Amino acid sequence: MKFDKETIVAFVICVVLLFAWTPICKMFGWMPEEPAVKTQEKTAAAPVETPVVPAAKDTAVPVKSGAAAKAVVRVPDTLEVIPSQTILNKYFTMAIDPASGTVKSVVLDKFMNYAHTGKVTLDKNLEPGALAVFNSKPWKVLEVIDNNRSSDKAFSVVRKLADESGNVFLLTQSWNVVDDYTTDYTVSFKNTGRNDLKFEKISINSGFLQPLLYLAGDTIRTETHCIDFMTVGETLFDLYANAKDKDFFVQPAEPVKWTGVGNKYFACLLLPEKPFDAGVVQTREEVASPEKEKYFTAGIGGSYKNITVASGKELTFKFKYYVGPKILAELKKFNESASRIMHLAWGPLDWVAKFMLVALIMLNSFCCSYGWSIIVLTIIVRVVFWPITQKANNSMKKMQKLQPKVAELKTKFKDNPQQMNAKVMELYKIEKVNPLGGCLPILLQIPVFFALYATLDGAVELRQVSFLWASDLSRPDTIAVIFGLPLNPLVLVMTALMVLQQKMTPAPADPMQQKMMMFMPVVMLFVLYSLPSGLTLYWTVSQVFSILQLYMTQKMGKDQPAAEKSQINSLKKA
Repeated sequence: MKFDKETIVAFVICVVLLFAWTPICKMFGWMPEEPAVKTQEKTAAAPVETPVVPAAKDTAVPVKSGAAAKAVVRVPDTLEVIPSQTILNKYFTMAIDPASGTVKSVVLDKFMNYAHTGKVTLDKNLEPGALAVFNSKPWKVLEVIDNNRSSDKAFSVVRKLADESGNVFLLTQSWNVVDDYTTDYTVSFKNTGRNDLKFEKISINSGFLQPLLYLAGDTIRTETHCIDFMTVGETLFDLYANAKDKDFFVQPAEPVKWTGVGNKYFACLLLPEKPFDAGVVQTREEVASPEKEKYFTAGIGGSYKNITVASGKELTFKFKYYVGPKILAELKKFNESASRIMHLAWGPLDWVAKFMLVALIMLNSFCCSYGWSIIVLTIIVRVVFWPITQKANNSMKKMQKLQPKVAELKTKFKDNPQQMNAKVMELYKIEKVNPLGGCLPILLQIPVFFALYATLDGAVELRQVSFLWASDLSRPDTIAVIFGLPLNPLVLVMTALMVLQQKMTPAPADPMQQKMMMFMPVVMLFVLYSLPSGLTLYWTVSQVFSILQLYMTQKMGKDQPAAEKSQINSLKKA
């Protein structure tokens, strides 16, 4: 293969782009700047153990919402300041403000932020807090009658409120931690007045969730920050939370089974005992200081319409609340359909990706390392597809042997393309070669490999898990930075293996195809350089397997008799 002038120029351009890619991405805003991450790290590291939260002022809380009022409750300044209370288990700590009856923060005790300076904290300092209860018109808090923390896992608060007409009622809210990341939540309205209480719309907010960068400081390639409605008919409505405001206000016609909001690795879900009449979508346009970079914080919930509580009666609503990581087993325990909030892939590939994730977790219980689990899972997948890959290799090998004959036919019938194509197809038929035999087996493997890619890219289990020199399998395996370019060994090894595989694979007869194949490793290096190390580990192991299989195919071919029967002469005479 000759390195002509065009080839050298193209190679130099690729190398320059590779080194300049990171600055270009930062210049155009495709890659977030590091200071935005540092800002979040300080927030995440703030202590949250039983903080004293001052009462909110007698003003409405500004929230953009397409299905709920722009106010929750009004807490007068004269109300006594009540310290917030916490409920907890070994997985999370939830801080509750008795005055507003909302969850002020949830600390995930098993997950650290990107800089390892504090734990991942959801809903920190966001208003309204999670599990806020509100009407289309604001209520006023008159008194906090009772707040009772009966155990580490249970807390309840009784507040006296008044609606816009002055009707007084008691609102009781109870929280009880029942599972790793699940809390039972009960809301009761007791009418203590003489008149019927009538609410146009009672809504429950499941809380706001920031994109992963601003929640935990993780810089990632792809974000899946979106809100979800699951209807009683098992139809999922998912809307990405970086869209324009108008896209958030599309509501399903059916009652809502559960609502949720999630980013790359974490989620909040609210499951009512009685399905919601409608969903509630809330978005906040935030600014990442000091860069003034705008982003959306998304919230979601549900509402019941036209609620009436007769005098002296009590009306109770029960919910299950999930707040935590997107762990498949935990989501399925919460609700079987809740696993759909993971958004690993699209359509049927999502089911394959979840199957791969289960397999990866099972392998980890034996291998005791997610790095080795990735290696073993990759080998298992490649072994399963060995016969298909072998068929493709054999087909390509036969096609390569026929290239001189095909070239001869093209030369002989160059003035008659139709006859040339007919003779070439006749040659393939005689030699029992399918020209698509090398492509079709590979196409059959692509969906599985895409699903495995999606699994490794979206698994929270790989976050901040080290393997060999890679400190985090969800991040590139950078060991140094040279002239502003991170040095990622696995991607470089993967590229070298691609070059080796090309050397072992017979080169195509077409010079243009030869150049394309030569530049393919450079292009892949350019595109995949910032892949998470879990993905590059999978890709590298897959390359090693392909090379071994190709070597075995070539070795077996040499051991076979060299003599072949050919009918090219009959084609020439024709």
